[in-house]
Amino acid sequence: MKSTYNTKLQDFEPISLSELNAKASFLKRIDKKFLLNADQFADVLGELKNDFKVLEIKGKKIFSYDNIYMDSDDYLFYNQHQDRKSSRTKVRTRYYIDSNLAYFEYKQKIDWVTNKYRYEFPCEEHGFMTKGKKRFFEWVWQSIYNEDKAPKISPSIQTKYKRITLVKNDGSERLTIDFDIKTKDLRDKNNKEIDLKNLVIVESKSLNKECDSARIMEQHNISEAKSCSKYSLWVVYSGIAKKYDTFIETMEKIKEIRLETVKNRKRLAKGKAKVKNTKETKNTTDENKSNFVKKELQISVVWVKKGPFTTKALKI
Repeated sequence: MKSTYNTKLQDFEPISLSELNAKASFLKRIDKKFLLNADQFADVLGELKNDFKVLEIKGKKIFSYDNIYMDSDDYLFYNQHQDRKSSRTKVRTRYYIDSNLAYFEYKQKIDWVTNKYRYEFPCEEHGFMTKGKKRFFEWVWQSIYNEDKAPKISPSIQTKYKRITLVKNDGSERLTIDFDIKTKDLRDKNNKEIDLKNLVIVESKSLNKECDSARIMEQHNISEAKSCSKYSLWVVYSGIAKKYDTFIETMEKIKEIRLETVKNRKRLAKGKAKVKNTKETKNTTDENKSNFVKKELQISVVWVKKGPFTTKALKI
């Protein structure tokens, strides 16, 4: 997937990080999210090249991210999203692996508008609530909620992914494209990392509700994802959430994308079997294919009977 995107990105004019920050930092913005499979995004990417530039740093256009989200013991921030509160909080440390930079970030969404507050810290402190982070968090929390005491928070969920960043030529919109997404529950040492294969999350950040990316998505029959807080989704996928009805529509879409991976692998396995045309190869391919399908079908059954991707199902 990464090599395919790299090839297509050669057609984009590059933009430096300093230019991007000057042109489209958007610490206050309107967010829109779209869920695609890899093939859909490859098609969309080709239509963006004339109007968008790609972030390039030292010759690289695809970057690795490591996020560790913080929450209270009772998952206050997740429940704000689940309960559809008009004011919703997200706190994390973000490590830009390729640049060796780390930031503590506080995001506050009020209705349609997201405000982002952050500061840089030493990379070795990634994933920890130090005294400095605690003071910063409490200061922002109290200024927003007008409460004397902020909740106690600690690491809850880790996510890793690859990211492409595009910026509209006139600076009116910024797109982040996340893929190769993996997530893990940090509060359960026995919980394994979850790989969300074939899922691509495109997020638009702009100052207006109307944006070019939304128009292009509409042309490809891709609707804006509703209730698509990435942190909240990772809480649900990790089997932590007791309630998740707010995110069912979005998770059904992700389920559809994940099951599309099974179909693609089945087609690929059949093609390989025909080329090799040997009984031994065919038996091995069918066995591997069967095992993979059984795993995905087990997840699908759990979805119907117990809810979306419980911890037990994800340990397959």
